Amino acid sequence: MLRWLRSGLLLRITVALLFVSVVPIYIIQLFSQRSYEATRAEVVSQSQEALDEKAIQGLQARAIMLANGVADFLEEREQDLRFLAAQPPDAQTYLGFAKNKNGALWTVTSDGVEANFTLPIYREIVFLDLNGREQIKVSNECEEYPFKCEMVEASRLLDVSLPINTLYRSETYFADSAALKLGEIYVGKPVGFHLSSEIAYASAQFRSGERYRGVLRFAAPVYESGRKAGTLVMAVEMLHLLEFTAHVAPSNPEPQAEIDAREADFSYMVSPEGWAISQPRHFNIYGVDENGQPVKAISEEDQDKPDNLDRPGNLSLMGFIDPAFPRLVELNQQGENGWLRAAPWGGSPRVLVYATIPYDGGQYNTPAGFGLVVLSTDGDRFHIDAEVLSNQFDSRIDELVRFTMQLITGTMAVAFFLAVLLARTIVSPILRLTDEAKTIEAGHWEKVNTAELEKSGGSAEVGQLARVFASMAKQIYARETTLRKQVESLKIVIDEAKRKKAVEEITDNEFFQELSKRASEIRKRQRPFSDSEK
Repeated sequence: MLRWLRSGLLLRITVALLFVSVVPIYIIQLFSQRSYEATRAEVVSQSQEALDEKAIQGLQARAIMLANGVADFLEEREQDLRFLAAQPPDAQTYLGFAKNKNGALWTVTSDGVEANFTLPIYREIVFLDLNGREQIKVSNECEEYPFKCEMVEASRLLDVSLPINTLYRSETYFADSAALKLGEIYVGKPVGFHLSSEIAYASAQFRSGERYRGVLRFAAPVYESGRKAGTLVMAVEMLHLLEFTAHVAPSNPEPQAEIDAREADFSYMVSPEGWAISQPRHFNIYGVDENGQPVKAISEEDQDKPDNLDRPGNLSLMGFIDPAFPRLVELNQQGENGWLRAAPWGGSPRVLVYATIPYDGGQYNTPAGFGLVVLSTDGDRFHIDAEVLSNQFDSRIDELVRFTMQLITGTMAVAFFLAVLLARTIVSPILRLTDEAKTIEAGHWEKVNTAELEKSGGSAEVGQLARVFASMAKQIYARETTLRKQVESLKIVIDEAKRKKAVEEITDNEFFQELSKRASEIRKRQRPFSDSEK
């Protein structure tokens, strides 16, 4: 009944409609997609350069702001020193002054809870006589460093002219400041006991670890009645300096309670000599052992040793990891700000944005200042904005592809529907004509329904063809009927002629004539007997 659905014409019509409707859409989609992709590549490339430059400029501004903040903090300590050096040495004066100097700290405790607290800025405030003996001393005593600390007057006074008696067993601040004149100051180098990686705090990597505790000493001469009476030494808790970089993840514009150095997105400070003096992993900060001797730095010669990277870091010695590290120290010696690309050990690219700390007190009165603030981040993080833009393009391309596929699917459905409709309009009459032609071919003219063919619809051409076919069928049938009758009549005549010819052929035969002659003679001989009987 639905033979037209399996007809070859339906397939050809469907293929033709799909070709003329779907192929142009696909070609348009293909060219549009390629155009989008080419535009994306160009725009993203240009935007990436612009966005990277903008991001680096933002990080440079941030690094400079941090460096200036450190310099301001050090200058404030210098002002504290000058103020207190101008006061008559007195334990209560020193203690009251120290208790009023506190700094806010922010961290995450070992149980993962954010904590805000204050810590005295100074580890010690000491008045030394001209021989280096402590005469007055207030110190920061902690029940739980750094959360529970308080400035108190110390009862045990030492002779620090001997470095072994100093806090870190090797300090020479008395000898270094002994020759200071009125108005001059001494600023030492950061120092503290080194912490091993097994016990050292490492921010999010090891919250329960012990915090690095070092000092930065300031010293100034104390004069009474125009004569030098001794030296005032103020030791700043280094944790306050660590606080400047402890919450800075370069890829995040907002400060964070803690930094995970494993994310390759952290900040640190280095001294003019290249030593790390602030780092999320406290075991990488410069320090001395229990005898006051500097702990060996990360080095190329020990790179195969498992504890090499757990030592204090000195960028000047870390060129074997990446040449950018000693280059930072060289640039700091020139007092420069800027950025470098690095790929430690050939790994993922990194961007190092650095700014010289513009502090020139004491021995830091050089272009290198107090050292560098370094913002270190994964280079791929710079492409985040460009990747967002690229993802937007990809999203548009995906939408275009989805829309095109929907359009192609809809077009295919419509094309198939039209193909079926056309096939039904065209193929059905043609199949009907084919059936009637087969009937005629079989000789069953009487079964041909010419009346139905004459009423056939469909396309004008197919309908006309059906009507012409019906008319031709009727005419041919009439002619064939007449021809058949004529053939039958002709057949009779031909048969009669054949019989006559056969008789003639027999009678004309010599044998037949001889036989006929004999028969005639026999009849003649028999005739007299017949007459006599009568």
